[in-house]
Amino acid sequence: IYPKILFFVSVIFVSSCAKNMDETYIPSYINIDEINVLTSGSQGSASSYITDAWVYLDGDDRGAYPLPSRIPLLAEGEHLVKIAPGIKLNGVVGTRVPYPLMEPVEVDLNLIKDSVKNLNVDVRYRSNSKFEMIEDFESSNLKFETTTNNKATFRTTHSTTDPSDYIFEGVHSGGGFLNAENNYFQIITKQLFEELPKQGVPVFIELDFKCNTTIVLSVMSYRNGIGESQDLIYLSTTDEWKKIYINLTSTISYDTDAFQYKFLLSAEHNTSLEESVVLIDNF
Repeated sequence: IYPKILFFVSVIFVSSCAKNMDETYIPSYINIDEINVLTSGSQGSASSYITDAWVYLDGDDRGAYPLPSRIPLLAEGEHLVKIAPGIKLNGVVGTRVPYPLMEPVEVDLNLIKDSVKNLNVDVRYRSNSKFEMIEDFESSNLKFETTTNNKATFRTTHSTTDPSDYIFEGVHSGGGFLNAENNYFQIITKQLFEELPKQGVPVFIELDFKCNTTIVLSVMSYRNGIGESQDLIYLSTTDEWKKIYINLTSTISYDTDAFQYKFLLSAEHNTSLEESVVLIDNF
């Protein structure tokens, strides 16, 4: 008799604990479909590719979530939720980070277990972000010029005379056109950048691009007036316009001997095609 009674009591005790534990681990949810970027007139295009939401609850990191996402939070009641926009660093899927040049959004939420709150998230660039150069190809005064190595045609595309996919937004984009005879494309920024910060301060290039041949982005570092080129990243062919965030921070910070820079875009003709086309915008 006694063993049966003890067994019965122990079952009731375990079942009660399990019920309490189940209630403890019922999450509240926030739902984020996308994160939009808002810009002012001096910050250029609002074009963006925010792939992730980095979520913080009362200052604690709760992880990164690919968008769109329904995000579970083991909390209820009033809490401070911070959402930071996340990017693929240098376009690499395995390197996801919060974008340091954009301000996270903070919102006070009343979280309810097993309930979903839909959030519309708009972010802006940090107030101390400095836009050293913006080239949207809408002006006749281009900020790029061809180098002496260039053999290809470099021009602005136009919405009324070129295929629609040659223009990312607005009326113009930048275009490089190569063939078997004119088989090398190279342009360089006219501006000599002399105030790019070092000491680990974030420095990025943003760029929209579309191409049927590989684009090489390089930095020209100047020491005593002599330039030295270093390839930074290769942009693969794509049938659709893509946005990329290119991290220059370590390149600029670790280059302690150089304080002047220019940037180059280069491409070789894809010999499997009659014409290679390089399209860029919002550099």
